[in-house]
Amino acid sequence: MMLLALAAEVSALRERLDTHERLAEEKQPPTTASVEAYAPTEAVEAARASARRSLIDRMTRVLLETRSDLSRDSAAPGEPDERG
Repeated sequence: MMLLALAAEVSALRERLDTHERLAEEKQPPTTASVEAYAPTEAVEAARASARRSLIDRMTRVLLETRSDLSRDSAAPGEPDERG
């Protein structure tokens, strides 16, 4: 659970940094008010959603690989693991 909470924080920070960068490109000061008022376009929101999916995919892959490794390591000698 802690890993998921950390991933959520990383995702939120990435979006916040992206907002700061986009405001800078528009020559707007990155004040608290301007960051909070920023409304991403559909294209920006799509890019952010893709980045979130990518993060989730990477985390899921690592978790599943770790689970598979643990299952394989815990199989008793002579007993088949999950893969047969």
